[in-house]
Amino acid sequence: IQGTIRPHAIIILPNTSGMELLLTYEDEGIYIDIYGHFTKETVLQWGETPASVAYLQSNQVMGWGEKAIELRSVETGNLEGVFMHKKAQKLKFLCERNDK
Repeated sequence: IQGTIRPHAIIILPNTSGMELLLTYEDEGIYIDIYGHFTKETVLQWGETPASVAYLQSNQVMGWGEKAIELRSVETGNLEGVFMHKKAQKLKFLCERNDK
């Protein structure tokens, strides 16, 4: 990647004793260990560049984009749900509260 990178979130992967991470930036995410080595060849690819990203207790990652909210599996990066919306807003924080 050349130029400026816009990071979103560093997510500690479950069941890895804190040794593996999902780094989300721009419109993708990569799986690495704490030493910076790739742990999966899979790249999480968002449909659109999210403004905010949050980890959910359901082992999903949620990305809020200009036109949609995407839910993806933390383990595989696969798309699990999309919620379309009309009003684009920039959120300072995106988080889960009371399993919602």
